[in-house]
Amino acid sequence: MFPTSPHPSEGVRPNRAFRSPSEARTLDAANDIRRLDAAKEPLTIKPSVASQADQEIFDRLTSVELSPDEKRLAATPTVRAPGERRLMAIHFHPEWVPMPLIEKRLSISFPDAEDFFVVPTQHNQVMALGEWAGVEADVYAPEYGEKIQLLIHLKSAKLEKAASFKGMMERTFRYRALQLLEILEALNNPDAAMAAEVKKAGLDSQALSLAAGFSDRLGRLIEDGSVIASPRAAMLKNRLLTDFMQELGGGADQAVLGKALSVVKLVKSLVKKRFDPKRFHTAAEVIEEARGLGAGVVIPHPPLFWPALLDDLDIDGWEVWNSSTPKHTLFLIDCLGRARGRKRPLLAFMGDDTHMSSKIRPDSQEDKSYREREIGFQPPWADPKAVEALKAIGQSRERTMDEYRSRIA
Repeated sequence: MFPTSPHPSEGVRPNRAFRSPSEARTLDAANDIRRLDAAKEPLTIKPSVASQADQEIFDRLTSVELSPDEKRLAATPTVRAPGERRLMAIHFHPEWVPMPLIEKRLSISFPDAEDFFVVPTQHNQVMALGEWAGVEADVYAPEYGEKIQLLIHLKSAKLEKAASFKGMMERTFRYRALQLLEILEALNNPDAAMAAEVKKAGLDSQALSLAAGFSDRLGRLIEDGSVIASPRAAMLKNRLLTDFMQELGGGADQAVLGKALSVVKLVKSLVKKRFDPKRFHTAAEVIEEARGLGAGVVIPHPPLFWPALLDDLDIDGWEVWNSSTPKHTLFLIDCLGRARGRKRPLLAFMGDDTHMSSKIRPDSQEDKSYREREIGFQPPWADPKAVEALKAIGQSRERTMDEYRSRIA
């Protein structure tokens, strides 16, 4: 169904680690990510005892090797679209699921498809499937002081000359991974403001102490192990702590554990607010590098980044529907139709935003909406109201597929 292609992001070391017009900002970011490079700067943590059970759970949660059952789940879709001739999926996250299993899943989901436009978009990691490659990049928009995201799509063949772009994504990925370490640090050594917010939320010191104990144990496993220098580094995501607590705390008092998880959720939100978005590459920098490779640029789930719609970014369009932000489709179509004076005529996109981890670990504590998503399924393309609104501004799924591919071919 799909031509075989290499996985260009695996094991590739770009000629330049990253590039930025601001050397000072670059050096600051380099100092920040040094903790991920060598893990020589330990967290300031309180003593606790990590058990064999801790290690076993940690190894399983950070494993990128799929069990036979996980492989079966990865290749087995929950829905099918027999008779559908076209397949477009340009916003989904393979995570650690091998591409051949995803190809098999799509072959079962769309048994009659003849026209394929499938592009993986891992967070800050460039990946390829067949002739197309993509990434969902975190970038900074200095004009309105916010971190936003961009979908970048390009021909896989262009990756041979994309060392600088891949380096930018590598740096962004590694800096983004620091947030988990910041969360662990904040829980182990909460400052006065953090402690006050916990108390304000009605969470007692016992809950904070329990959360700190779990974060201490997880922090020790991260710092003492070899995960940072291995492919498992991709598993160092914020939700690792809550997954670790839920697995390890199965025998604990559920009410107390629930309060500890609430503390973690609160501290996560506070750390995210404090996390400096200025350390990301700017939207203009990333777009310029991507355009140099002939790549296309799309704004995903724009309700999360409203100012980006008014910005004069060099983009090809935005998602008028995304499974994580499904409530504004008609309004976003209308906004697309009103946009004028862009360098390129804007196209309408939709993103199923599927995360493959939710398919192979369906019993995880992840939001139910993740488990309901499926690669290639974007229902509003067939919704009468959305179809009519798109038609009124000269848009359709067919036009997006054909024109966007021609732009980045």
